[in-house]
Amino acid sequence: MLSDQEIESLKEAHPKKKILRTIFLVLGLVFVFIGFLFLILSFDFNIIILDLNFSLVIDIIIILIGMTITSKYFIASYYLRENSIVFKRMRDMREPIDKHIKFNSFAFTRLAAAILLTVAGVLSLLVFGTDIGHEVPYGSAVFLGGPSWFYVTGLPALGFGLGLLLYCFLSLFRGIFSHSKKFYFFYEVRPLFPWLTEVPKKDIEAIRYQNNYLGPKLMWIPAFFPFIVMQLMTAIPLFGAERAAPEYVLSTVFIIISIMEIIALLILVCFQQNYFEIATESRVYEMWFAPIKLKKLSQFTDNFSEFLGCDVDVREGEKTNIGLFKDLDNTHFQTFNLEFGLILVILSLIMLINMVFFGQLVWWLALIYGSILLLKAFSHDFSDKNGDVFVYSDKSKEFSFRRIFQYKFHFITAKNVEDISTKKWFRKLDAFDILFIAGLLIFLVSQQGFGWGLADSFTLILDNIFSTIISISIITGIFYYLCFPINVIEFKTTTIKYRIPVSIKLKYNNIIDKYVKAFATFLKNNQEKDVKRTFFMRLGAMSLIIVGVALYVLIFFLFFF
Repeated sequence: MLSDQEIESLKEAHPKKKILRTIFLVLGLVFVFIGFLFLILSFDFNIIILDLNFSLVIDIIIILIGMTITSKYFIASYYLRENSIVFKRMRDMREPIDKHIKFNSFAFTRLAAAILLTVAGVLSLLVFGTDIGHEVPYGSAVFLGGPSWFYVTGLPALGFGLGLLLYCFLSLFRGIFSHSKKFYFFYEVRPLFPWLTEVPKKDIEAIRYQNNYLGPKLMWIPAFFPFIVMQLMTAIPLFGAERAAPEYVLSTVFIIISIMEIIALLILVCFQQNYFEIATESRVYEMWFAPIKLKKLSQFTDNFSEFLGCDVDVREGEKTNIGLFKDLDNTHFQTFNLEFGLILVILSLIMLINMVFFGQLVWWLALIYGSILLLKAFSHDFSDKNGDVFVYSDKSKEFSFRRIFQYKFHFITAKNVEDISTKKWFRKLDAFDILFIAGLLIFLVSQQGFGWGLADSFTLILDNIFSTIISISIITGIFYYLCFPINVIEFKTTTIKYRIPVSIKLKYNNIIDKYVKAFATFLKNNQEKDVKRTFFMRLGAMSLIIVGVALYVLIFFLFFF
């Protein structure tokens, strides 16, 4: 068994790993260069399937392999192993193993989505072909004499499908995870590359394990929506066009492709893989995986959470800690994301179908962002009855949290907690929130400003009155999302400050008490500098966008009309 001093010595630089990192960098760049060279020179590998040359796909695969090898330049250069290529048996680890867990990881959901998208792409290819010009069957896309519809419908789906297929098989691995008294050992036996990562237990400050982590998966929504919506907008009106009869080939194929893409999208965003993250003072270790445990998946979840130390051990008196959790509800139920998301989606569909109130940029942003909020609500804002459990030990300074919602789960364990409290704080924003909220504010205000500036009839004035009411409603919802505090548990360790949204048992007489009075009380009673600074920063950024766009519209009319 290693001492703490010996563990610290493992963090010193390893001379051989420095050389290995250089080899990875050079070899990876060579592959990337060769892939791009083949791509630029249009090198023909003579791989033809269904009259389609797959040389481009080979070029992309070579480039991806090169990028993967190049990324290994960033492996840790010290003696402690992190993503190190090594062949190890459990009995050969640094310390005797106390517990281990073995599983195979393969994302069947990604495979199902990949198959659906690939079939959709092939269907488009078979029906529309790859021709370009005026003689293209079923009409040209984009412009007269342009490419066939395959290039704007089937090719994106085929690209996503083949990419997912490749990723599925590259992400396949056999997990042999174990821990000793002072180490976690994460051994991933991947095709050609067995990776080992060692994490000293003494450095761990927090661990979370969940299957509702959205992260970059939200990108699937803006990636798919343009194709799905435009296909449906093209297909549905064609059913009423006489010249599209009697076969309705174009519209029927568009509908079929759209349905397959919708199903693939739902599979990708609603059925996330398992995810865990281990945070230390200096590093964050994370992993996505999909255990193949079709019949005993819940048992695997319990075993793995116990392996990570995230299982909630409810000892007498800890769950009902009077000082910390007396006001918390064990059933988490928040509906704002659901309500605001539904409002944005419904308004966008009204604008899309009837072409009223606002232009395309507004309803596009509202539709995509509303769908993102609905997905967040489904993934994070609800729990089963008594699905939330909170445990804090004053003696060990360890905090554990568990949230269960049907097949969703979220576990967190924090060690050496320096401070823990229940308080009000603001919603955590991600890149999608910032991008879409800013876009909505900019285009709402600008289009409304131009609308009033050009209103010269009673009909236009009436239309602007309705659109102004809608603008104010959406901006009010955005203000609430950005600036209205929610209830959280906040814990702090040496380097981490983390907040978990929770529900409070407090009952309100009516909706006014819940929103207006609660907000006024928060501003009046909370004197923390961080709270007020965050509030005024968000309110200021929101106001700056609105005022700036309004001034731009005003200047435009003053100088150009």
